[in-house]
Order: sequence, then structure tokens, then C-alpha cells
Amino acid sequence: MGSSKYSNETMDFLRVDGGQTVRTSVLNKTGISATRLIRDTPNHGLVDQHLPEDAFMIAFQMRDYRGDLWVDDKPVTMPILRQGQFSFYDYNRVWQANMRSDFDCINFHIPREALTALEEDHGTRYVETLSIAPGANVDDQVIRGLVGALVPAFSAPSQASMLFIDHVGAALCSHLVVSYGNASEVTPLHSGGLAARQLIQAKEMLESRLDGNITISELARACGLSSSYFARAFKLSTGMAPYRWLMLRRIEKAKDLMLSTSFSLSIIALSCGFTDQSHFTRTFSKAVGIAPAHWRKIVRS
Repeated sequence: MGSSKYSNETMDFLRVDGGQTVRTSVLNKTGISATRLIRDTPNHGLVDQHLPEDAFMIAFQMRDYRGDLWVDDKPVTMPILRQGQFSFYDYNRVWQANMRSDFDCINFHIPREALTALEEDHGTRYVETLSIAPGANVDDQVIRGLVGALVPAFSAPSQASMLFIDHVGAALCSHLVVSYGNASEVTPLHSGGLAARQLIQAKEMLESRLDGNITISELARACGLSSSYFARAFKLSTGMAPYRWLMLRRIEKAKDLMLSTSFSLSIIALSCGFTDQSHFTRTFSKAVGIAPAHWRKIVRS
């Protein structure tokens, strides 16, 4: 089946065709991926054996799931895995699943390197594994919110900002490490915001890439900072995360163009980093409360 990275990362061993995968990086040191797998008929049966790897899988359920589980050749009692909750699997252990019900899940492939990257950058201690029993059903509002934020990226990947996806990936790993890895959050040695020149440079870089095709690590590198320190400092300086600042800047630029030009909404959408007019309309309406065409009509009347 190929390398463990290929088969485990893309969930090939689960034998589900048509999975959609979103990839991101953690502090520009390693990558994690999320794959959405859907099967609308029950009795998928036994999955193939995964390859051993120093990595984990977080399986988040988009609908209730029923199945059987064996870990290290021993049966594990597994309750119904409820919608909005997740379970944890260690690729260093031998586990086998019999998928009895239909399912819709988002499975994260998280190399231990991703947690090590956080250890090096945040100062948390080494995490050997997560303190979650195999087959346990975990209800975590933070994980639910982060996964929910990623869902649109599976149906419209071209509209997904890499800056935002990186933010979600890093936040997910950080939460897992602190909440389930017995690691302590460490107050950074430097807790101030960005220097004036750093803030100007970061904003200029974001302004030049309104489509969001830029990563936290690129911004941090330009400012001579680590990725996590840059993200904290930017938020202290602006009151918001970089992806949020970028989204609001798109909206403000769109407002300026709607007021000062007769450009069509489709042209304005592309000029402001949106993939198309539909993407622009959805984002603008959510942020402002009304559709851009209606907003333009009101402010011009």
C-alpha cells in the first residue's frame, strides 16, 4: 500500500473512496492533514491494517457511528460514537475496526513531530501519547469548534485561506497537547506585541496576498520571529489573529471599491482576494449583516 505517510495520512486503510483531504502545517515544521470520509450504507466491514507510524489519528464524527474495535489483538468496549465527538487512535499500536454503521467522519493524521514542534516553540514538555483511552468518546467544545471551522474547506477548497487553515491546525495541536498530553502551557519569555516596523511589514505582506495564500511561518520569518511568537504578538498588536485581520481587510477594501467605483461585484470580489462573487457575498453578508449589493444601494442612496 506504499509508505506509511501515504496510506495513513490519506486514510487508505479505511477503504473509502472519494475522501477529501485538507493539509496544513504546524509552525512550518511538519504537516497534519484532515480527511473527510462518507459512506451512506452500513456494514462497511473490517478495515485494512494500518502501517506502524509515530503518529496519531483523531476521528471526529459528523454523525453517530457504531462499530467494533480491537487494540493490540484485544477487543475494546466501544460505545456509540456520537455526532460532534471524537475518538483517539495511536498508530504505534495495532488496532483493527469493524465499521458496522454508515458514517461521516473527519479524521486527522497528526505526526508526533507536530506535537514536538509545539514543544520546541512553546516550551511544553515531551508528549509521548494522549491520555485518551482507545475507543473512548470525547466531547470537547474546542475541538468541535475547530473542526466546524474547517468543514467548508472540504466542499470549497479553493475558498479556504491557507492562513486560516494553518491557524486551525496549530490551535488543534496546541489544545490536544495541553488538554490531553499532560503538558503545561508556558508563559512566553517575551509577551509584548510586534515592533512598529514588524507590524507594518506584516500588514503589507497580508495586503499583498488578500487571497490568503500566505502562511504564518512566512510572516514570522519576515519579522525574524518564531511562528507561535509572531501569532501571539500580532494578536496583541491588533486585537485579532492574522487570518481575521486579513478577512476584515478584504471587506474594507471591497467597501471602498463599491463606494468609489462602478465595478461589478464579480470584479470587486476578485480584486479583494475572493474566489468568486458567491464567496464574496457569503463572507460579506456574514461579517456585515447584509449582502454587498444591498449595502452598496443603501450607502449610495
